Amino acid sequence: MDANSVTAISATVIAVASLVVSITEARASRRHNFQSVRPLLSLDCLRLNSGLAGIRIRNAGLGPAIIRVTMFYFDGEEVGPWEKQVVDPLRGTFAVWPNFSTLRPGKPIPVGQELMILAVEDYDNERDAEFWAAVTQRIRIRVQYESIYGNEQQEAWFDGSPSRKVVSPWQGQGNAGPSIDSDALTE
Repeated sequence: MDANSVTAISATVIAVASLVVSITEARASRRHNFQSVRPLLSLDCLRLNSGLAGIRIRNAGLGPAIIRVTMFYFDGEEVGPWEKQVVDPLRGTFAVWPNFSTLRPGKPIPVGQELMILAVEDYDNERDAEFWAAVTQRIRIRVQYESIYGNEQQEAWFDGSPSRKVVSPWQGQGNAGPSIDSDALTE
């Protein structure tokens, strides 16, 4: 082998290695870009000392969440999408007409936004007991969403909140029934 052949082979190896490094770097950069705008929706029930109580959705991710599909279940039965005409019959059964926010397909939820999608502003333990029971035990919501790239379907569920037993020191073990701490900031 002469010097020209060694030079040619070395140049080819270096070019192929550079191509491999470039492709690997491009894939890593693309993956990073997808992850840097990935949304993360969570749904939970919330009851604040200020009187606000209901179901909250929030985006704790790094990019906006675009709603694609929602489904509302009541007592285990599929009712329909989380939209006004589907939820209004349920809203009419409570002592106070709760506020409502729809989750229509295409609706963006920006990073850091919290939205009450079903809420009573001035919660009263006696008056709104049926509302709180529905929120914590009877309502389920499924939300499918994606990032602004639109390539990755993600899903978030609201399953209510399991009831907790609170035992006071003077009650003894096993005597307390299901209870919700009215001083808790979130449930």
